[in-house]
Amino acid sequence: MILEFFTNLPINFVKGIKQFFYLWYVAGSKDFWRKELAFLRQVERDIGVRVNMKLWLQPIYGDYSYEGRVIGPVFRTFRIFIGLGIEAVSVIVIIGFYLIWLITPPLVFFMIIWNLAVGI
Repeated sequence: MILEFFTNLPINFVKGIKQFFYLWYVAGSKDFWRKELAFLRQVERDIGVRVNMKLWLQPIYGDYSYEGRVIGPVFRTFRIFIGLGIEAVSVIVIIGFYLIWLITPPLVFFMIIWNLAVGI
């Protein structure tokens, strides 16, 4: 029993490392992007950039007077640019978090090796 444990220890160690990298990079990345794309869809739904682009030249709130026809496209233009800016910042922040996610295991490994080498 104990001999079996020690003979399987290197194999299980390698399997554990392989499983860690699979879970971190493959499964973790899929889960990360699934959640982040859902977040971006919710941001788009809240801001409504696509809807404002489709209805860009339409008056807001059905106000077909002269003022409504002038104010509608101006208001929608500002709303489109502000919404695109918010979405762009969101995408940049998400990509930054993802890069941190990717760099974390090699960085931790490097820090462990560095501390072991300096500690000797």
